Amino acid sequence: MQDTAPKSPPRRRRNISTVKSIGSRLFVSVLGGTLVGLGCASYFFYQELIKQARAELMASLEVKAQNLEGSLNSFENSAKLVADAATTLYEAGERREQVYVNLIGRSLKTLPLGTGLGFGQPPQKRLIIPARKYAYPFAIRGKDGKVTAKGGDSSPDDYQEIYFTEPIKAGKPIWLEPISYLETTVDPPEQTVSTSYSLPFYNQKKELLGVLAQDLELGFLSEKLSKPVMRENGYFVLVSAKGNLIAYPPNSELALKLKPFPQISNYSQLWQQIQKNIQSKTTNSGIISWQNAEGKREFWAYRKISNNNWVLLASVPKWVIIGPLLQFTLIGTLLAALGASLVLAVVVALFVKRLNQRLQPIMDECSLLAEASPKSEELMSREDEIGQLTISFYNLLGQVTVNEKRLRKEMDKSAKAYQALKQAQAQLIQTEKMSGLGQLVAGVAHEINNPINFIYGNLPHASNYTQDLIRLIELYQRKYPNPDPEIEDLTEEIELDFLVEDLEKMLTSISMGANRIREIVLSLRNFSRFDEADMKDVNIHEGIDSTLLILQNKFKATPTHSAIELVKEYGNLPLVECYAGQLNQVFMNILSNAIDAMEKVRCNAEEGRENFTPTLTIRTEVKTGGSDSSQPRAVIRIKDNGCGIPSEHQSKLFDPFFTTKPVGKGTGLGLSICYQIVVEKHKGELRCVSEVGEGTEFFIEIPIYQTKPMSKIL
Repeated sequence: MQDTAPKSPPRRRRNISTVKSIGSRLFVSVLGGTLVGLGCASYFFYQELIKQARAELMASLEVKAQNLEGSLNSFENSAKLVADAATTLYEAGERREQVYVNLIGRSLKTLPLGTGLGFGQPPQKRLIIPARKYAYPFAIRGKDGKVTAKGGDSSPDDYQEIYFTEPIKAGKPIWLEPISYLETTVDPPEQTVSTSYSLPFYNQKKELLGVLAQDLELGFLSEKLSKPVMRENGYFVLVSAKGNLIAYPPNSELALKLKPFPQISNYSQLWQQIQKNIQSKTTNSGIISWQNAEGKREFWAYRKISNNNWVLLASVPKWVIIGPLLQFTLIGTLLAALGASLVLAVVVALFVKRLNQRLQPIMDECSLLAEASPKSEELMSREDEIGQLTISFYNLLGQVTVNEKRLRKEMDKSAKAYQALKQAQAQLIQTEKMSGLGQLVAGVAHEINNPINFIYGNLPHASNYTQDLIRLIELYQRKYPNPDPEIEDLTEEIELDFLVEDLEKMLTSISMGANRIREIVLSLRNFSRFDEADMKDVNIHEGIDSTLLILQNKFKATPTHSAIELVKEYGNLPLVECYAGQLNQVFMNILSNAIDAMEKVRCNAEEGRENFTPTLTIRTEVKTGGSDSSQPRAVIRIKDNGCGIPSEHQSKLFDPFFTTKPVGKGTGLGLSICYQIVVEKHKGELRCVSEVGEGTEFFIEIPIYQTKPMSKIL
């Protein structure tokens, strides 16, 4: 009989909805992204086409402006040639009026753009035609093209007109504002609208010979600007510097009436904007999008004519530029989207087919795992390929999450333990240092105290014995005024009188020195307090004075620096229950830092405080109230006028190992230990107020009583 292997449970295949399939979603997502990209590209392409169309509009305007400027330049040059010819005749000595009339007539016949030409001489100073006061040779071109030249007297009022006075004031050629007038020099009289180019001309002595004016009829300009702007649409407009129409193809009658351009439609604000742009920008051209009174959108291109400050405008309906571009962009975008959709459909279908082939074994295993629990069944009910893969990672992710949380807790504990270890190590180092220093100070004080007590105890006896001997010598001198010569010689040799006087001073000096040594020894013992490990009631002022006595060498003046001025403003403090030795350590650290800060100012000339006087101020007082009104506090304030502490360092002052001193000068443990002593061991408060360049003040507040009840009266 053959053994049969156990059959594995049948694998359940799950039907995947076509709509919810990852292939469909991928196709929709990629197609959406592609369409967004095509839309953005089409938008930027459309904007670029708009820029090109605007450039085409500006190019059309520029060509027309350059053409117009060329015609005006030719017009100006022809007038200048006539003025030069008149000047040449004058310099040759010609003074006959008819000669100049013939010159004007022939010149106008050769000037196709001019409709009138003439010049007048100043009536008070007639240099060209002296015989006639109001001589004004001129020539007129009629509508039939015939040129008529005349001379004779002109009206005196003509010499007050702007075409005669303004060029003289300017001292250079100018274009006059177009005017409408009745030309009476032709028969019959004609209503004419024209502008004039007037220029003064002078002889070699710079004397004014006259003012020549050449008229230009506006009909010529209207004909020159009558063609469409671009794509058989739009029109050109020529406006004078004062805003009057010179050429207006849509309605030439308005130009002949010199109607102001701002009064057409709602173009007042448009004209103001154009004038503002021309005056404020370095360029004299541009394009403005505008909506007329009928609600139609237009593009207005403008360009300043350099000859006479006229403004050439080109108006084109917005649809002429945007319509074809928009149609072209939309068709291109639709065709690109259709092509992208077909390509993406093929690519996504092949990708999903390959993906399903690779994922099918994993999905089969996921189906088996999904039957293990209701949670697995719920996850497997997702109707896409990725949903069926979720179950294979469910337990793993749960375990990883639990382990990650546990690891974070262990890391937090390790970090806290490491920080506590660092602080304990720092405190241990400082404690051992201060303990060794205390033992050394106590031993030195004890060794010095024994011999000094011997000296100090024998000084009174030595003083008494000396006084007795001196009285004996004085009595001997009174009883025996005439001593033996040998005794008298010895008395003079040892200078007995000086010896007696100096001996008393010497004993006094020795007594003072012994007292001084005893005070120093007492201060060393008070500072060390090595034998006082428990809290005791102590005099805070004695601890401060003992610390100052140890540091007194740093207060003295040097050959280069003045002494540190010490100001003590002690209040009426009672005995304070504290660890005296540790509190003295706090005073030592803070006072040493204050001296270093003032020393830095004294040594650095760049501080800008040449007349600096280092001053250390110590104040004490009793503080009542505050957070605990029933517990009075002793406040010790230590202030210096040193270099100060930057604000960015003040928040780190009490951090272990933080220091701003050079390597080898500080460990960064001093203020950290002070903070632990004041705050943790004495339940007090230690804070700092500092300003760079002004100094620093430390506030030490500790309760007067730590373990005793409030049974004492301050």
